[in-house]
Amino acid sequence: MRAVIYARYSSDRQTEQSIEGQLRECYSFAEANEITIIDTYIDRAISGKTDNRPAFQQMLIDSAKKQFEAVIVYRLDRFSRNRYDSAVNKQKLKKNGVKVLSAMENLNGTPESIILESMLEGMAEYYSAELSLKIKRGMRENALKCKATGGNLPLGYKVDADLHFIIDEQTAPIVIQIYKMYNEGKTVTQICDTLNRQGLKTSRGVSFNKNSLHTILRNEKYIGVYKSGDIAIPDGVPAIIDKELFYSVGEKMDKNKKAPARAKANVNYMLSTKLFCGECGSNMVGESGTGRHGGKYHYYKCTKRKKEKACNKSNIKKDWIERLVVLHTINEILKDDVIEYIAGKAIEVQERELSNNNTLKYLQSTLIEVERSVKNVVTAIEQGIITESTKKRLVELEEQKQQLEIEIAKENISQKLITKEQIIFFLSSFKGGSIDDEKYCQQIIDTFINAVFVYEDKVVITYNYSGDNNTITVSDLDLSTPP
Repeated sequence: MRAVIYARYSSDRQTEQSIEGQLRECYSFAEANEITIIDTYIDRAISGKTDNRPAFQQMLIDSAKKQFEAVIVYRLDRFSRNRYDSAVNKQKLKKNGVKVLSAMENLNGTPESIILESMLEGMAEYYSAELSLKIKRGMRENALKCKATGGNLPLGYKVDADLHFIIDEQTAPIVIQIYKMYNEGKTVTQICDTLNRQGLKTSRGVSFNKNSLHTILRNEKYIGVYKSGDIAIPDGVPAIIDKELFYSVGEKMDKNKKAPARAKANVNYMLSTKLFCGECGSNMVGESGTGRHGGKYHYYKCTKRKKEKACNKSNIKKDWIERLVVLHTINEILKDDVIEYIAGKAIEVQERELSNNNTLKYLQSTLIEVERSVKNVVTAIEQGIITESTKKRLVELEEQKQQLEIEIAKENISQKLITKEQIIFFLSSFKGGSIDDEKYCQQIIDTFINAVFVYEDKVVITYNYSGDNNTITVSDLDLSTPP
């Protein structure tokens, strides 16, 4: 198997050593599993809460070239701390024949391991949300004192040693000039052209454009209003613009505002890669069309029928099949006895994987080799072979031995990933969600659904756990073609 490595750390407080550690474990995992690494993708000081990461996006693009079959990450939280983004991006990779492997978490692609993976992603999202809450709490305290809470400073301001806003005498006149020009009837384009010809820059040090100008013209901070989240404090910062001028500009902007173009709807086909034609076994893909009366409708279509005209399977209404699958999952799977059974199966998988921990075996075998080398060097020293090289080599080996012992201790501590009680709690958390909440439905499908086969008279749903009761057949259905 050919694979790439994706590594990431979140903030400037972390260092390049974090990347080195991740790469080391990923390479060890690859070697233990006879995987060839062909490239690495690294994002530095970028949060995993968003997938808007340069190297991450490039990795997704490159996956379409079919040059690798897997992406190895140190832990799943390096791939994403957002469960929804994680599911969407894994689906993109899956379409290109690429799977995500965790070097430090025991997941092997079996149905139960998918349940475990979903739980680990949920725990990563919880950790991220908890950390965010703590940060927001500190930021709120600063906001109540009208202090700067991070981010880009508005043009015309700077902060003092106590993080309070003060007027920047160098750039505040630019803000005044912008307001006056707009109030006098200049267009946004004309103002940008004038400022850029003068060589003036935004607070980010770049040329002015429509977006940056609109941000300035709508910012109440310029009339002294401090804002942060839901906090608004009048006279919390020194004003740069007179209120009469500010509101005059606002009225003119409202009159000049044009109705925004209606964005094209981005339809999420939740069963993509999991829905199959019961007649021929081909994948069913999302399609859309316009009805006789001009209405838009969405459905799934057999790819063999679409590409080869070789299957007679009728199209399936998108909302109907997605709702049916989610409802039956809620009614048949989210029951206490079934949850107990799934949790037990997941624990069996985890214990089986832990007993064959390649990473731990690799670290232990490496430690034995290092200890043997240490013994050889010590023997040489005892025999009187004492040189700068032997001393240096002994120090290197002792440091390597210490590091390996630390990594083995970490691995032993982390081996028991999750308990049965934690799995039951996680699965039970899906109870009570709203069938009208798209994100909730997507999480149900990503976590529990293995495959759905649609026939003319029935639907067969297979779930992500092994056993005799992991398949449900729903018969006597109205599977008519969309209008």
